Amino acid sequence: MSMQEDPQNNGVRPGDVVDVVAAVVVDEQLFDSGQFAEVCGVTLEWVRVHVEAGVFDVPGDQPAQWQFAGREIRRARQINALERDFNALPELAALVIDLQDEVARLRGSRS
Repeated sequence: MSMQEDPQNNGVRPGDVVDVVAAVVVDEQLFDSGQFAEVCGVTLEWVRVHVEAGVFDVPGDQPAQWQFAGREIRRARQINALERDFNALPELAALVIDLQDEVARLRGSRS
């Protein structure tokens, strides 16, 4: 089976680097609340609830003022998945993700 036929490669062919480059650029990019909600696959209401709960630390009091770093996209998607799959409260889901990130960081520093 060729790499093009392998479903594990998600359609990536040898020499494709566009997704890797895009991910690096996205980490440095800022998103307003509407863009952030769209990229994360959540509603503006979901974003508002989580900002008000302290899950995301953004400056400003109004959604129009909020700016999210691209690196928060992964975190938002993971939190949303935990809430959906385990019916977790936003604060608990965020804590789980924070603990997972800390464990990964500590394991990486041992090397």
